[in-house]
Amino acid sequence: MDPHKPLKVVMLVSSYPRSAEDSAAIFLRYLAESLSQRGIEVQVLAPSDKKGGTCLENKVAVHRFQYFPAAWQQLAYGSGILPNLKHNPWLWIQVPFFLISMTSSLLRLLWKERPDIIHGHWVLPQGLVAVLTKPFFSIAIISTAHGSDAFALRSSLMRRLKQFVVAKSDAWTANTRATSDALGLHSSLPKPHIIPMGVDVDHFCSGNRIGLRRELPENELLVLFVGRLVENKGAYDLLQAFSLLPLDLRARTSLWVVGDGEERSKLQEYAQTLGISHKTRFWGPIDNHRLPDFYAAADLFVAPSFAAATGSSEGQGVVFLEAFAARLCVLATRVGGISEVVEDGHTGVLVEPHDPQQLSAAMSNLLGNERLRLEFAQNAFSKVKKHYDWKKIAQDFGDLYLSVLKSRQGEDTYK
Repeated sequence: MDPHKPLKVVMLVSSYPRSAEDSAAIFLRYLAESLSQRGIEVQVLAPSDKKGGTCLENKVAVHRFQYFPAAWQQLAYGSGILPNLKHNPWLWIQVPFFLISMTSSLLRLLWKERPDIIHGHWVLPQGLVAVLTKPFFSIAIISTAHGSDAFALRSSLMRRLKQFVVAKSDAWTANTRATSDALGLHSSLPKPHIIPMGVDVDHFCSGNRIGLRRELPENELLVLFVGRLVENKGAYDLLQAFSLLPLDLRARTSLWVVGDGEERSKLQEYAQTLGISHKTRFWGPIDNHRLPDFYAAADLFVAPSFAAATGSSEGQGVVFLEAFAARLCVLATRVGGISEVVEDGHTGVLVEPHDPQQLSAAMSNLLGNERLRLEFAQNAFSKVKKHYDWKKIAQDFGDLYLSVLKSRQGEDTYK
């Protein structure tokens, strides 16, 4: 690499925002743009949900590959690949086409652009596809585990494939220690670099509380959930816990559910069954630029995730960082990597997963104690500013890129 030319990185991903309003894997857009602001030339290779193509988005070149007839592509977006496969088993037909198209698109991009690094997000399948290019190109490979690739896909074959990817990568990262441990790697394999995903603190602390509060009665308390409406996000537990609140508290509290997914219609029916539909509002998907207003309007953020039957669990939970940045008190569960983000009794409250009674009691306690909510929220804001701002995360990844290149090439000219 010419030290006078910018570092060139290809980010290989299975999901990437399709518009300015889309929130699909929005953290990857923030990462790409933050790296670009550091002078790194970033290109993203992501699946399309329509026809493929290339466009420039805030100095980041985004290449989208088509893997099936455009009208039938349903694998990569919506609830996510694994939930989509579970909900619609016929989508397994698209998996080999997805992998072949991703691999061929990556090879063409590498031949044309000759980047310095491929950064595969999710060990499977992106990390695997990245390391398979090694026989053809002398390019550094970094693989990142985000959660679903670590906690799910736990068969012996999948475990061997993950070990193969880590062994063949020049370095690998995980968003939390829990995510790295969940991969179940052999002790002889390289240790991970723990680099979390971040949050745009300035964006999420700028919400307008007043506008959305007009939707509520005066002095109403508001509980907020933001996330995909899939099995392991715990929305059923949240609805049951809300229904168990003391009657006088429930009468002056509303629950807003922001997000979409395969379980949405069933959740709405469940709210009716519990007799809380008049206190519960399902907003559907909300544009990312509007989310700060929802966090600002709320009094308590609740996300009661649990480990799904497939093993899928929360690797980190970017929504907690968004709530932290908005100075909103958080109530969550001890599962996956959440306890590395939410410190029980300091930046929020943790309860056991799949326990609506305990969740309801914690909700009741926090809703009745404004001073405690404000204390936790302020502690959380201090933590997110110090450890999770995108400027810091981009610097950590940038330093790792340079370290890997120095190690591979023996150069001492990188600055």
